Amino acid sequence: MTGILIKTTATDEKTRLPLTVFFLESGAARVLVDEEKRMKGDIELRHGSKANKKRYDEAEKWVVVGGLEISKSATLNAQTETGFTNVLYGPSDRFQAIIRHAPFGVEFQRDGETHVQINHQGLLNVEHWRSKVEGKEGESGEDESTWWEETFGGNTDSKPRGPESIGLDVTFPGYSHVFGIPEHADSLSLRETRYQLSALP
Repeated sequence: MTGILIKTTATDEKTRLPLTVFFLESGAARVLVDEEKRMKGDIELRHGSKANKKRYDEAEKWVVVGGLEISKSATLNAQTETGFTNVLYGPSDRFQAIIRHAPFGVEFQRDGETHVQINHQGLLNVEHWRSKVEGKEGESGEDESTWWEETFGGNTDSKPRGPESIGLDVTFPGYSHVFGIPEHADSLSLRETRYQLSALP
């Protein structure tokens, strides 16, 4: 399933973010959000960099368990008048995705019970490409100090493609523990992380 998310900035700038939701035979689903300008290569990299203009887009090769075969039985039940689209998919149609149109969000169910909610709190933020105007820091009203380079431990990390981070809330209703590999040394039982929406770039 494909669509376009529209990001509106504080200065009323609109950015098109193509969305693809893949429903897999295994019962897994993939939600892919990108930026149209980067996909088309319609951005200018700083200092004539030869870096690929696209975002990295091969994560499924490393993280999807159960194969990437698209569900042959997926059934779309579009309900645009209610602002939701439902899709049944996977083995015996036991899996359902309920896609909220505005604000965008996805609820994944198995056997009628919700297990994962994406963007339930509306914290999705895809940093869009902006050109850097040399010598004019901070004109956007945002802290631009780390958009094109970061310094830590005496080393400077250049970002020729500009800011590319993605923020997203994922909720696991009914689960008291979620296990994974934390970014820094910590328990494998991942802790909840929360940031105020105003703190997002």
